[in-house]
Amino acid sequence: MNENLTQKIKHDFDLLASYDGDEWDHNNYYHQFLLEQIPNHSQTILDIGCGTGKFSLLLANYTDQVIAIDLSPNSIQIAKHRSRQFNNIDYQVADISQWRFPVERFDVITSIATVHHLSLEKLLPQLQAALKPGGVLIILDLLKYQGIKDSLSDCIAVPLNWWFLKTKNRHIKPNPEAAEAMRQHLLTDEYLTLSQVKEIYLSLLTTAKVRKHLFWRYSVVWHKPTTQN
Repeated sequence: MNENLTQKIKHDFDLLASYDGDEWDHNNYYHQFLLEQIPNHSQTILDIGCGTGKFSLLLANYTDQVIAIDLSPNSIQIAKHRSRQFNNIDYQVADISQWRFPVERFDVITSIATVHHLSLEKLLPQLQAALKPGGVLIILDLLKYQGIKDSLSDCIAVPLNWWFLKTKNRHIKPNPEAAEAMRQHLLTDEYLTLSQVKEIYLSLLTTAKVRKHLFWRYSVVWHKPTTQN
């Protein structure tokens, strides 16, 4: 990630964090699915791109320690405030593309809506090495549609999205400033198609399970072998 883009992303999420609440969104819809991928007796979990800590808080109930990293200082400040009753979350402000990954440290590595900002070809070998044997990589990220088959998903996703927004967020007053901040951020976002996702992940993590989801998301779950051939 070049320095100008890094600074823009940092600025965007510092601003977006100021508007963050308890609303339903396309990421937290999949929190339960992601939690179900976590093995029992996980001692240490790394959460990459933790934002304001919503998923990190859930992870803290599944492990002895969560190390939660985000580029945005404002996001981390809010996350720390929300997590003040927890003593097993270590929040860090850092650029994960420059972070020094420890070797075979983590039982689980998670990331939600973050890796599209990063070079997967560089990142995935680092994540692979940072997992303990038997550890699990769990990623949820945004997907770019290609072709009619992908677009047909909108026949379900669009009305379901409208229904969730109307029912789950009915108590939340729309914030035009927050909407504009997100719109500005999305101008520079770039996503992979499903075929690109499969090509990149399966070339590096051959046994990974890649799955397309509604709400313009994909997931990758990969279990690191307990022994190396």
